[in-house]
Amino acid sequence: MESRGPLTAREIAELVGLDPVTGEREVYEHLRHIAKTLRRAYGGRAVLYMIPPRCRDCGYVFRDLREPRKPSRCPRCRSQRIEPPRFYIEVD
Repeated sequence: MESRGPLTAREIAELVGLDPVTGEREVYEHLRHIAKTLRRAYGGRAVLYMIPPRCRDCGYVFRDLREPRKPSRCPRCRSQRIEPPRFYIEVD
């Protein structure tokens, strides 16, 4: 499958035929494994990148996430209007 741009976990779930809500959680669980598999399969030439989540109210960017997930609340303004992270694969 190919996409024209970065995808959210929910969009990935829909593309592979999973329920958007429950499948989104499954996608987050598997993304770390997918990143490792890509590096091994392509000898380091393929990388999974994450565009970090961002608060829609104040613009805060969650740059320091240790693992892929959608935060529930902004630490700066406490808003729950969080744009989810987006993922894409780049192959050299």
